[in-house]
Amino acid sequence: MKRVILIISLCAFAVPSILAAEKLQLHQGLSERLWQNLEAESSLAEPERSILGATLALEQNNHHKALSILNQTQHSQDPLANLLKAEAYRRSALEAVVSAGTYAKHQKASQQQLAAVNFNQDLDEAKVRLRAFADQVDGVLGYPMDLLQLSEHIQSVFLVDKARSRMFVYQRDLTGDFKRVADEYVVTGKKSGDKKQRGDARTPNGIYQFTEIRHDPALTSQYGPVVFPIDYPNSLDRLHGKDGDGIWMHGYPETVSRRQPQDTRGCFALPNKNLLQMEQYVQPGLSRVLIGENFKFGAPEQQAALLTSVQQSVAAWQQDWQSLNSPAYLEHYHPSFQSGKYNLRRWKSYKTRVNQHKKFIRVQLSDFNIIRDVSRWKEGEVVLVEFQQHYQSSNYQDTTHKRLYLARNTAQDAWKILIEESIQP
Repeated sequence: MKRVILIISLCAFAVPSILAAEKLQLHQGLSERLWQNLEAESSLAEPERSILGATLALEQNNHHKALSILNQTQHSQDPLANLLKAEAYRRSALEAVVSAGTYAKHQKASQQQLAAVNFNQDLDEAKVRLRAFADQVDGVLGYPMDLLQLSEHIQSVFLVDKARSRMFVYQRDLTGDFKRVADEYVVTGKKSGDKKQRGDARTPNGIYQFTEIRHDPALTSQYGPVVFPIDYPNSLDRLHGKDGDGIWMHGYPETVSRRQPQDTRGCFALPNKNLLQMEQYVQPGLSRVLIGENFKFGAPEQQAALLTSVQQSVAAWQQDWQSLNSPAYLEHYHPSFQSGKYNLRRWKSYKTRVNQHKKFIRVQLSDFNIIRDVSRWKEGEVVLVEFQQHYQSSNYQDTTHKRLYLARNTAQDAWKILIEESIQP
């Protein structure tokens, strides 16, 4: 992979570009389109426009242009803009010292110090914001490929992409289609990777839902005007030994205007003004929250093969259950299966015993939610399937809401039920 490096003539020191080329792939054509869009985009307010422009200029190793952009607007209260200005001045100073050549022979130590200073890690928010702008122009567009099928009861979905430090929000419109209504800079856990245990400062990966909307004055100073807890840990988390709790979508402390991309104890956070705008999309118990890295986007028809494979597996499970052929029915379950107190061995014993006394079983399934987990688990690829189940047999009937987690190791393998549970509608 290519890495952009600024090399100043007559200098033995390399000054790293503010952005790695492999992350943004800012080829010449895209860079030109970014400048055009920055100039034409009327909805961009200051200081956002100058932050994006200065970051792009530094990516192109043009610190003079970055300073020109930043000096056109007052940024005394914005720490990110001031840090960009500091980086631009540092490069300008280093260039001037180097240009002095042998005349500055006594400034070798200062030259080394200027070259050694590296603001890159502190400029992560600028990188994320420019990446988000680049995605709007030439990147993350289309429908989320992990949303395979959603029932009419689901009105909104939140995708928290930890790799991009972005949260994409989708809302069902009047025609029933999901449209992206927000693309927010989001702050996640201080540590990278999936949450494993309490206190590890990681944001969990998985499929969740908001459990409530909590306005609590006691939380405002630290977590913003409103918090939205999610149902971590879920059954899949517990199956894998993950623990901890208290994962929220929340805001910034009252005295903080900007935060680095990885700066929470495991929650995901937005600026307070943006957080308040999210409340209109949150429906506790119904809004789905997907957390992971590098979500894929495209056309819904590209999901067809994956969706069909899941639907066929669920239909085969349903048919074998109704057939009263217990061995065929139980073949649909994963070796690591869990359902409450039952592992696979106990489940087989229980279901064989129950089914042998029945003369018939009828199972009807409706209102499907089918969502692929963007993360790979130790069992392989995982999808969540939720539905309403109408069950009737010769001696019992009920209606419940069911949740299945299906897993397969490769695309050629059959889906197996890893977890089966009844849930509240």
